Amino acid sequence: MKRLETECGRGFSYHSAIPVLEEYYQKQYDMIKNGNTDLVTFELVMLGNALDFISLIQKTLGISLSSDEKCVEIYDEVMDALSRGIINRNLFDKNNDIAKKSGAYLGFLIIANIGGEWIDTSDGEAVLIDGREVYVCDFARNRLMSGSELNAAEYYKRVRTLRQI
Repeated sequence: MKRLETECGRGFSYHSAIPVLEEYYQKQYDMIKNGNTDLVTFELVMLGNALDFISLIQKTLGISLSSDEKCVEIYDEVMDALSRGIINRNLFDKNNDIAKKSGAYLGFLIIANIGGEWIDTSDGEAVLIDGREVYVCDFARNRLMSGSELNAAEYYKRVRTLRQI
């Protein structure tokens, strides 16, 4: 398919302000809707999921999230709140894949602050860091649905060590 408009490499920085990322995503989405399907990348899909999570948390909990590393602690509190809502109150229906969106946000934080890139594997969505796959959506799903003892801050610290090995 002929490209209607081109983007060279990654057209955004994970450190950009959320409104800038939303604008970038919307521009890409509009070009895709107009037939430029070459712009559909796994990275763009995961950025969209992360932005959806950020928006959902802002609307439902009034909490602002960004790519700043300090948001790992905030993310952990959000996951606690969501876990209680999912398990105790059925806050989200099973069709709303909050685990994928929250995992995408965690991956967004990891890529922004530790490095790596999104990959789509037969086992699911992962961030590839120095040849190692980090399954952030699996972590998020386990954290939300089973009340995993491993909190996001500890998980993030373990992922950071992959860069030090």
